[in-house]
Amino acid sequence: MKKIILALIMLLLFTNNNIYASFNKQDKLINSFKQEVEKMDKYSLEYVDISLKKLKVNYRNSAKTLYILNKLENLLTAEISKKWIVSYTDYDFISDFSDYKNVLWFAENVFVWKIVKNIWTYNNYWDPETNYEVEVLYNIKWTLKWSISTVFEGGYENWILIISNWQKLPEEWNIYLFVTMWDIHKISSHENWIYLLDSEKKLKKDIKTTIREDKKVNDFRKIYKESSLYNTKNNYTDLTKEEKEKYEDFDSWFVIE
Repeated sequence: MKKIILALIMLLLFTNNNIYASFNKQDKLINSFKQEVEKMDKYSLEYVDISLKKLKVNYRNSAKTLYILNKLENLLTAEISKKWIVSYTDYDFISDFSDYKNVLWFAENVFVWKIVKNIWTYNNYWDPETNYEVEVLYNIKWTLKWSISTVFEGGYENWILIISNWQKLPEEWNIYLFVTMWDIHKISSHENWIYLLDSEKKLKKDIKTTIREDKKVNDFRKIYKESSLYNTKNNYTDLTKEEKEKYEDFDSWFVIE
């Protein structure tokens, strides 16, 4: 099957001089490719994925060829995402994080962020962790600025997605409410430590309005002002009088202009 699909790519893509002049032939190639990859198991898909990447390198100077190869790669990526194995994990938490108070007072930082880039996944002693480059949009607990990196518990290991049983792997350009620990901004696997607000690509309102009107953001802001339960950094009691007065103004804690 792997040889058939690669032969199909080579035959239709590189031996027909008029392929770029005919949208019908392009559509035929793409549809044939889609039908073939749907029949493959995940190991064959991985093989074809590697082969496509090599072809893209070989034909990097041909814009027309890369155009079609990119289309084929998008189809392949979609099919791989359906057939990757997901391994769900359970965690024991040191506190009841279903209670917002415990979330706010155990964590050191609470922000609304946009994920700019998935940097890499690496394995720690137990499960994989994924690093992200993120852009700070709004502060709830503390006042971080601009771009930083963060660590998410979960990721891919040998084509297996290892993740908590309620989660999805955070995606680029999505806007999340993140709760983090320590200077590395590590995110717990609990659902109340990462909450999806929206996707920047699908926003029906501007980002500021989306954040301002979100119920969970507003709930977290109110709870932040309550008494501290844990001896963590950046508590409301640590703010100066001027900072507390400023905190009453929702808009003053935006990082974006």
